[in-house]
Amino acid sequence: MPAAHIVDVMTVSGARWERLVAMSATGTLGASGLPLIRLAARMGFAADAANRPVQGGLVLFGTAGKVRATVLIDDVPTRVSAGVETMPASWRSRFSPCEDMIDGVALLPDGAQAAMIDLPLGVNAPRAAVAGAPERDTAHLLVRAGRAQLEAVRIAAVRDLRPLDEVPGLAVLPSAALPRGRQRMLLEFGGQGDVVAVDEVVGLAPQGRIERVGSLRFLATPTGRYRLLEPGGTQPARAVTKRVLVTAPEDAGRSALRDLVRSMGHEVSLADDPRAARLAGGRFDVILFDLDAYEDVRAGGVEATDGAQRIGLAAGALPAAPRGFARVVPAGDAVALALALLRRA
Repeated sequence: MPAAHIVDVMTVSGARWERLVAMSATGTLGASGLPLIRLAARMGFAADAANRPVQGGLVLFGTAGKVRATVLIDDVPTRVSAGVETMPASWRSRFSPCEDMIDGVALLPDGAQAAMIDLPLGVNAPRAAVAGAPERDTAHLLVRAGRAQLEAVRIAAVRDLRPLDEVPGLAVLPSAALPRGRQRMLLEFGGQGDVVAVDEVVGLAPQGRIERVGSLRFLATPTGRYRLLEPGGTQPARAVTKRVLVTAPEDAGRSALRDLVRSMGHEVSLADDPRAARLAGGRFDVILFDLDAYEDVRAGGVEATDGAQRIGLAAGALPAAPRGFARVVPAGDAVALALALLRRA
């Protein structure tokens, strides 16, 4: 963060820190009337209850020594001199969901690079929408549920799913009609907690639009029309959004994976440094990791104590989940990935 307009920085902890956190929710620093924002919230990062900070910094912004705004930082800030360069346009997507706030790259004395935050004095203004951001909450699964016709399920409406043979007290007979690797699944929706059993999850539906015919709803796509399976009254008022980090070499495959996960309604960031599998878990709910590209992690796994769910991606015969990983799914299998993201850790 550039220091040109910083009047002062104070370290806060304990009860004072908690009071400032509460004030940041209302956007005002006590009776002063000064704008107060929490930088993590401004950048689009949800609060992490498992790694809740107990101290941080209060930064006073202004000009000519007059304070005009304040910012709360979830860490103790330090001052350092650095050279600043323009950030390449191709890097911007790596900083989702706060790419609109990144103004450049700072080159630190130890050789590390840091994103420079562009924080004007009007810090309490809403974060601008990013041009060209993909539409959220558009992905649907195609399923079979006792009918010859395929039906559609909105991914963001599903709260959890489990194979039927893992449900306690339920006996499931094997079926030779199911494709290899597919299982009967129990889908749990939000709202009233309705559940629906399906014989097979077939694949992802093409993007389309929702149409109503009387009391029924259909997903109309260029390749077909599918009845929506989830009960209309049970859709959650707000879909659960996960923070997902995709760690893979920069190529078309990684971009396609990013777009797929975003279409499911999740926040997505990108990384190509394998150390992200170990170090970035505190900021993300899920880390998707290319095990084929990083052999060291594939062989040794990672040591991490954060709450992030790590899912490996691998081509060919799937290896056992490395240390620190919840599971491994086939690279390029959109259905397997969607199911892995839906399953609770």
